[in-house]
Amino acid sequence: MPLTAEMRKPGGIYSAAILLACVSLIAFHAVSVRSEALHGNTPTASLPIRDDFNTGNLNAWEMPFPEDWEILKEGSIEYLHMNHNRAPGVPRRPLQFARLRGVEVGSFILNVKVRRAGGSMIVVFNYVDTLHFYYVHLSENPGTEVAVHNGIFIVDGGDRRRISGLDAAAALPDRSWHEVRIVRNVLSGSIQVFLNKETRPRFSVLDRTFTRGQIGLGSFDETGDFSHFELLPNEGQPSPAAKE
Repeated sequence: MPLTAEMRKPGGIYSAAILLACVSLIAFHAVSVRSEALHGNTPTASLPIRDDFNTGNLNAWEMPFPEDWEILKEGSIEYLHMNHNRAPGVPRRPLQFARLRGVEVGSFILNVKVRRAGGSMIVVFNYVDTLHFYYVHLSENPGTEVAVHNGIFIVDGGDRRRISGLDAAAALPDRSWHEVRIVRNVLSGSIQVFLNKETRPRFSVLDRTFTRGQIGLGSFDETGDFSHFELLPNEGQPSPAAKE
């Protein structure tokens, strides 16, 4: 910053130094906030959090297109229904998912029931922003049939890419409700995905690219339903998941 005539007066240099220091502090703070989001150096949300979608509203969730979502009832079960699909983004990645409002977590245990209307659904986690997050793709077919289906994926500034699950059996082989359990431990980097009370994870990987962020429910480019959402603390230290 060039010094003005006013700054050259007695006390002016001091004022200019203060101004430069303030600008530097603001810039440092912006970088720090970004670093915290990417590396998990801030407090996590208070857990547990449960949503059976029986409140009659979706105030606990935020979505890019609120008009695409509604709460429906089937017998005694109320559930979140996505009634409209949306095209994926460029770089190629999912955009159509509801995020738990105002909640960011690092390690967690997530339980939710999922039912596809098309071919697949997704669960998003450690969401930093629209270009930085993980998601679990739950599909009617395995990755050996469709390379970008059925597994754990990461979006890190570009097209989504697989990090686990290529050879795993299809997570949602039919249009019935299926129980999904995601266990995330940011200290070890472990991500484990269980289906229907299975004791062995269907997908698992070690990755610490993102260690804190929001949770989301949706689909890559189809529609479907979610019920019995539950987000619990993961206070234990499970054995590190082996890469597939």
